[in-house]
Amino acid sequence: MTNILDTVGHDGIFVVRLLVAVVLGGLVGIERQTRGRAAGLRTNILVCLGSAAIIIAFQKLSLELNIGAESVIRMDPARVAAGVITGIGFLGAGTIVKSRDFVRGLTTAASIWVVSAIGVTIGLGEYVIASVLTLLALVALYVLHRLPINGDHYFSLQLKWIGDLGLLTEATDHLLQEGAHIKHRSVMRLPKTGQCHVNLVLRMRKKEHESAALERLQADVRFDEVGWT
Repeated sequence: MTNILDTVGHDGIFVVRLLVAVVLGGLVGIERQTRGRAAGLRTNILVCLGSAAIIIAFQKLSLELNIGAESVIRMDPARVAAGVITGIGFLGAGTIVKSRDFVRGLTTAASIWVVSAIGVTIGLGEYVIASVLTLLALVALYVLHRLPINGDHYFSLQLKWIGDLGLLTEATDHLLQEGAHIKHRSVMRLPKTGQCHVNLVLRMRKKEHESAALERLQADVRFDEVGWT
């Protein structure tokens, strides 16, 4: 019983570090989960907790082996931290979803990487740095997300009709007048039936222009189908 209490007392500081990792990792995880991301509360807690645990295990091993400056054995903590960050990179890559035209999950992947760095920092016992790092990450995720930054908007437009390709020229001219930039186009026409299928990847600066362009295309009765994603 005495040995157990001594062990708990000796490892108390490491237990505190693990608890702090759960709290700070959970703060970032809550933000991700409220935005409906797959890597939410539990994932971020586990990443931060695991990163901290690896660093703690390394420190305990160094203490038990009594590795000092005069020791023949050399253990580089930088390599341990680098291994943790590299391993988390594969997990972050799994959150990135790339379709034909769009990429999603980059912010979630970056947040997982930062949470791993928070865990490493906590494992080293740098509570102040870890807390500041968590605060800055939350500012980047919460506050900067609400800034009114007008960026380019990309969307895919699908058009179907029966006839010649002259209608496509009219449609693209109209889109260019609305300020759209055509990034990619795919055109298919069936000569026997005259059916035309067109897919356009567009970039527009203002959402109002996008709505106006889509309403005008939908009002054109010559199109059998107008869709966008």
